[in-house]
Amino acid sequence: MKLAFMSSVMPKAALADLLAQGTKHGYQGIEFRPEWSQAHGVELTASAKERKAVRKKLAEGGLDPCCLAPGIRFHEDEPGKRDAQLELLNRHIQLAADVGIGRVRVFADPLPNKGAGLRSANLAAQADYLARGAVKAHALGIRLVLETHANCRAADVAEILWRAAYPPGLWINWHLAHCLNHGEDVDEAYRHVKGRVAHVHFALSAEKHEDISYIIRQAQLLAWEGYDGYFSVEAINPPDSDMAMKTHADGWKKILAAIGR
Repeated sequence: MKLAFMSSVMPKAALADLLAQGTKHGYQGIEFRPEWSQAHGVELTASAKERKAVRKKLAEGGLDPCCLAPGIRFHEDEPGKRDAQLELLNRHIQLAADVGIGRVRVFADPLPNKGAGLRSANLAAQADYLARGAVKAHALGIRLVLETHANCRAADVAEILWRAAYPPGLWINWHLAHCLNHGEDVDEAYRHVKGRVAHVHFALSAEKHEDISYIIRQAQLLAWEGYDGYFSVEAINPPDSDMAMKTHADGWKKILAAIGR
């Protein structure tokens, strides 16, 4: 298992600075958040020449570009919304392929929560569109990673993958904090995502006595199944980027030590 960070930790940093900071603190991967006017240049607006230049910098930069994290969602029932999101997803998949990124994050929340079959119907529709997107992703050697986020719990993500018939291009980004916030404990959530996790988001604070037992348990469960992907730091605009990078790097060492790695 390896440590990565999202570009939102340093939103104003250029690509070279992101790579330098990641290397300085011992990270192994970098994840890009497009659509937020950050300075890294990994955006749909990048020209073919610019994408080629980014790919070269990444290949030489020492960090694996492990994920592209746009805010694409297929939860809206309004006519045309899902088709527009699928077109946007396909463009991001192509961007990831152009610059050498192996995963593209997607969302499924917010899910309907008022009964009358609305949730089931929504999950079925999302599964259909995600399965379509997974075709292009798989053809380009990319995995879509559907995030456990807000009220889209591990159980819901598992349901979507089942309804999509487990396409080879559709996997899971297991952001455990959201599962805990919506009533799933670590082991319960793992029961739903086991064997399909291809990416992980997490975040720590700088508190000396912060409880990280739940992340330790998450890492332990994934280690037992042979997970060799990334735990990626999702900290958004922290007041001290360098301190956030150091805090998570130090915390990651504690997590690994706790599981005997």
